[in-house]
Amino acid sequence: MNTRTPTGNPGATTAPGPSRNALLNNPYSLSLREIRAEIRRCAANGWQLWEIRLRFTPNREDRST
Repeated sequence: MNTRTPTGNPGATTAPGPSRNALLNNPYSLSLREIRAEIRRCAANGWQLWEIRLRFTPNREDRST
């Protein structure tokens, strides 16, 4: 009998992007639910991933202040 053991979806945990902690510390003081909704709205309007990261994650090393 060939059965697969459930290991979850590794792609869901290793996907690139802002971490949950970075989203909680967003510069707009939005809740996690609000920031995710705003990210979905921006993505639907054609924003690139780098634009979303730049806008919603704090303390980026490559960002000039």
